[in-house]
Amino acid sequence: MGMRTIFLLLASLALAVLLVSGVALIGPEETAQAAFPGENGKLAFASYRDGDAEIYTINPDGSNRVRITNNSAYDAQPAWSPDGTKVAFSSDRDGTYNIYTMNADGSDQTRITNNESDGKPAWSSDGSKIAFMSYRDGDTEIYTMNADGSNQTRITNNSAGDAQPAWSPDGTKIAFMSDRDGNAEIYTMNADGSNQARITNNDGPDAQPAWSPDGTEIAFISVRDGNAEIYTMNADGSNQARITNNSAGDEDPAWSPDGTKIAFISYRDNNAEIYTMNPDGSNQTRITNDQEPDHSNFEFNPDWQPLSGSTGPKTKADCKNGGYKDFGFKNQGQCIRAVKQAS
Repeated sequence: MGMRTIFLLLASLALAVLLVSGVALIGPEETAQAAFPGENGKLAFASYRDGDAEIYTINPDGSNRVRITNNSAYDAQPAWSPDGTKVAFSSDRDGTYNIYTMNADGSDQTRITNNESDGKPAWSSDGSKIAFMSYRDGDTEIYTMNADGSNQTRITNNSAGDAQPAWSPDGTKIAFMSDRDGNAEIYTMNADGSNQARITNNDGPDAQPAWSPDGTEIAFISVRDGNAEIYTMNADGSNQARITNNSAGDEDPAWSPDGTKIAFISYRDNNAEIYTMNPDGSNQTRITNDQEPDHSNFEFNPDWQPLSGSTGPKTKADCKNGGYKDFGFKNQGQCIRAVKQAS
């Protein structure tokens, strides 16, 4: 199965099967995320609960669910901007899969790409650019563009499939999935596409990289143990640890902006629902519950809205005591890292 077929299956079918290197990853959508530092806002996610894929927001405790897209086409893959005011997403409402942006309440929906198949938008840390996967020129590669869709630039180039870009919180790296070495693995590269390096190497596929808000860890999914589960690792690929373990399958990890939680989807209750857990896998809690007998109301693609904190003086003391929220989204990751290393 070619990458274009995979792309279209994942973009249009409920409970599609992603075939990578002959191994099935059960799930409705391929995705990857980065958490930008800040306070925890709403979760954006996609759902089929109203008959077709639409984007919703919800509070982290599962309350106040609001639908923010509404059309007969497919809307999914929501990605919050680093200031929490915008959502980028993919849709086929105009006949092909392309990337759109909208305000946090769903207003001002604007198409920013116009190609054969574009998806999986991922914002840069300063909000000026978006990385995305695109099928053009015969295969799926990763591109970057300005936030208005201009200056589209290809940053990967090989005959295999490169997909699922996730921009690091400090803006210097992009994590992504590639099957260039015969199996789906996770790689990182500089934001301009240089210095591409593989950071996982397993018999089972590894995919869906998601950066922690301090940039030191990456959550991801792997089927190395025979089932799709969520793992974490250091940003260089070291210290890989499995943090979920059930027979149903867990996918779509997304860190909270304050780094204390990971949202994910699980099929453990006979339907794809959104859960949250601590970064070590403890305290797994379901926050959506929309099961139907035909399993048609599944949820997927959670992403956590970052909210800025108070604006006080930018001092080292503030940084140490949680004032990383005052340092601007571009520098918060460095601030959190410095505090973490000192503690």
